[in-house]
This record gives sequence, structure tokens and C-alpha cells, in this order.
Amino acid sequence: MTPLTAPALAVALTFGGAAMAQQTGPQPAEPLSARASDPGVLGWMQGQPPAPDKTIRPGDPDFFAFPKLRWTVCHFSRMMPVVAVDRGPDAAAPLPEALDPAIGAVAFTPLGGGGGRMTWDEASDANYSDGVIVLHHGRVVYERHGGCLEPDGLHGAMSVTKSLTGLMAEALIAEGRLDEAAPVAGIIPELAGSAFGDATVRQVLEMTTALDYSEDYADPGAGVWTYSAAGSAFPKGPDDTGPRGYYEALQGIGKGGTHGEAFGYKTPNADVAGWLVARVTGRSVADHLAQTIWSRLGQRREGYYTVDALGTPFAGGGFNASLRDMARLGQMILDGGRAGDRQIIPEAAIARLRQGGDRARFAKAGHDLPGWSYQGLWWITHDDHGSFTARGVHGQTIWIDPRADMVIARFASHPVAANAASDPTSLPAFRAVADYLIAHDDQPLLGAEWVAEDIGGQGVIDNSHASLQFLRDGRLAGNGTCNRILGRYQAEGGRLALTPAGTTMMACPEALMAQERRFLDALGRVDGYRIDGTGALVLTAAGNPAITARR
Repeated sequence: MTPLTAPALAVALTFGGAAMAQQTGPQPAEPLSARASDPGVLGWMQGQPPAPDKTIRPGDPDFFAFPKLRWTVCHFSRMMPVVAVDRGPDAAAPLPEALDPAIGAVAFTPLGGGGGRMTWDEASDANYSDGVIVLHHGRVVYERHGGCLEPDGLHGAMSVTKSLTGLMAEALIAEGRLDEAAPVAGIIPELAGSAFGDATVRQVLEMTTALDYSEDYADPGAGVWTYSAAGSAFPKGPDDTGPRGYYEALQGIGKGGTHGEAFGYKTPNADVAGWLVARVTGRSVADHLAQTIWSRLGQRREGYYTVDALGTPFAGGGFNASLRDMARLGQMILDGGRAGDRQIIPEAAIARLRQGGDRARFAKAGHDLPGWSYQGLWWITHDDHGSFTARGVHGQTIWIDPRADMVIARFASHPVAANAASDPTSLPAFRAVADYLIAHDDQPLLGAEWVAEDIGGQGVIDNSHASLQFLRDGRLAGNGTCNRILGRYQAEGGRLALTPAGTTMMACPEALMAQERRFLDALGRVDGYRIDGTGALVLTAAGNPAITARR
């Protein structure tokens, strides 16, 4: 293979599907600052026509190199063929606003030391953020746009796309339409001779497949370049004998070890997952996303995928959307797959994501993310907030924090592709904002479920589960111990009225049934609440503790 220059490597990757993976080549020594590299400041593509030295074209070898990438990430539809993801005929669902100017000044210490404190706004600049939005209890509490991104504009999601593919696959598994234990070749016979043939669906979604395939972007002979070239929709030279299209390229990837032993972040897994979705449903990932998710969320804009020469959407990194629409998607996931009164994704699929994967297998990959795991093409932190995230190169993020009832969506154009460059000023920033929102919460009942640790002074049975969750629309959900609880609530100040509407009718051992009866009886008497100094929720009846619960 002829060695390529760094700009040519970048353009080859981009033609194959914008910024496929987590790691790329060398970092710029001293890149321009976010302000100095702003596309408007540099004047890219301004004027009719733009000046010759301010033009960015698909054929340019550096159209996805910094600083041009700061314009390109918002304009992939002008660089390569795309296919739309329909938003549906419904009006856009409003996102209530309760903007909190203090969030911009929330301070934290970046990971690794060596510097002073940094604010949330400073971190946004340090990470070349093009758009950041924070939702708390479903309300917009912070939003800012910059770089190439207008408030209603579209931006490349990069490898966040993988997590959308994983979400669709997990939904099919929860619905019983896709068998997670099935070998891939049993569903896609075309892959029988490839590394994926004897891998299970679950191993693909965990990225624990053993592939003879390298995503070392510093190596011009790595398999990633053959793969990315196959994904290009543009004409190939007469001497090019490489695969054409993602599906043909997947069939040529060989096996390199034993499946299931270790995590290895490799983009072809996501495209196999996309092929599984397409084969099971009979429609492309773009059409399936549109019909089952995107058109049911009240989105403001249609999204789109970049495609190969056969029109196959790039399931590993080609999705583009607006910032608020990505936030709505994250909110649906935070809400257990619900949007309003509709269950969009099976709750079991979301639960499987949050459960995470095998941490020991993940650790073998050597990522500087101690204690994390990977499941369903999502990154799971296993922190005490239960946070999980979709991540893409150059800073693309959906961060979901159930404990804080918070969603952060970010689009960015960091000059370094690898997340390792932005994690030190991103991961602690996300947590700092979550902690701030919890500490200043004007609706503390909302969010993650409260698990009972005492009922009427009699404690609870070990390893039992009695819980309540207060939802934003006044709905009450939970678990009585044996059965699910549905009902309504009204809260004002410290007063609280609960109206359990009913439960499921499952039977269980008498001791657990007796605890459930005590729990339901106590709920019927509750007339107030408080959060004590330890963070516990104390539900009171006539001024006396009736139930104590904790997150």
C-alpha cells in the first residue's frame, strides 16, 4: 500500500464515513484556540462564491483537517451523499426552559492535575464545543452554540452513531426479534467466512469480537484504511481492487483470536450491528431509526446518514442531527425509553444498557477509563450516579446521569480526534454540573427511583426491593416489593399526596407480600416529605416518618 500523508489519511477516513473511531493519529502541536479557529472568524465558505483561499471542497485533501473540520462537521451533506432520517409529521415537542446562568460558572478540577480550577464555560471553549445543552428534569437549564453550529443546524455525531445502532439492536432483542446468543452467520449468511461468522450478536454489541483488523490511524497499512476506502461513495480508480461498500468490506475481515475474551473498540462491529438491524427488520438503519424512534420523539429537524456507493448508511459514524433533537433522544433514554405517554424503546432494552458489560474484559483494552465497561455500543461508567454515555471523536457526546436526572448533549470540533484529549476537561465537568443540579434542585423528588430502607420503623427485608419514582408529569411509578405500582402524586412545598392507582397481580412468598401490604398502606397515609441531611427521602404521615428511602 502506498504511504499516505496525514491530510490524505484524514480525507480517506472521512470519505469512508466521518471520523469512525475513538483514536486517531498525532495531536497538533499548538492548534489555534476555539475563538481563533471559529469558521466565521477564519471566513470559510463565506461569499457567493467564496474566495479561492476560503473554499472547502470534497476533493481537497485537508477538508477534514483542523481548522477546516470546524466548518465541515456542520456540512457533511455538502461533502458526500446522504440519506434522510424522517422526523415524521408531528409538531416538534417543546423543551421547557428554566435557564440557570450560574451553570456556566460551575467550577471543577481537570483530571491529571497540573492546572488550576476551570469553569464549565471555560471547559466548553477548551473542548472546541460547537453546541452544548443541559437538560435537568426535562427542562433546558443551559444552552450555547458556537463554531459552525446555528441553533437549528445539523452536526456530525461521529461515533455517537454507534450508540444509536446499539439502541436499535437492543430494542429488537428486548422485543424477541433478535437473538443475542445467535451466531451472526445464522442471521447474515454472507458473513459466514468472516471473523464475525461464529461471533454472537451479544459479542458484536459488546465489541468483544476477535478481529484481525487494526484501527491504528498512524499506520498507513492498517485495515481501517481499506475499510474506509470501501465506504466511499465516490468513483474508484480502474486499478482499485478493494471491496466496494461496507457490507463487502465486512466479509473480508478475518479472525484474530478468540471471541469474548477482551473488549476491542473496532468500528466494523457497529456496521455488523447495523446489518443485523437491517436484515431482521427488512429496512436500513436510517429507515428503521426514522420509523421506530426519530419520528416518534417530536423532533424539530430530520437527521441524515452518510452512505456508501450502494446507499448503505454508515452505522458506525455517519449520523447527523441538531443539538436539541439529540437532547430529546437522550431524554427518552433517561426516561426508560418513554417520550410523553409513549413507550418508544422497551424499558428492558434501556435496563440492559445501564447494566453494562464485563469490566475485566473492558480493562484489557487499556483505555484510561478505570471501572468502565461497554454494552450495546454504549460506554457505561459504573459510577455512583449510574452515568452512561455515547461518545464520538472530536468531542461528540450524549451524557446521561440518572441520579441527577440530567442529560448533556454536546457537539464539538476538537483538533484532536481521540476522546483522551478532551476527557480531562469533560468527565469532571459533567460530574460537577450534575452535583450542582442536585445541590440546587427545586424539584428533588424527580429523577432516579427512591428505594425504601425502612417502612413504619420495621426496616425492610434484605435483598427485597420496594421503591418509588416520581415522574415529571405527575405520574407515580415503583415497586411494592412483589408488584409494580402505578399512580399519581401532587407535591407542593413539603406537602405530598399519593394516589396509587393499582398494582400488577404477581404472587410471591408471604413475607414479601406482607411487606408490600405495609408499603402500600403507608403510601395511602403519606401527607408530606422532607430530604434529611444524609440525602434520604422521608415520607411522613401526620408528621411522623412512614417510609424512608434513598437513591
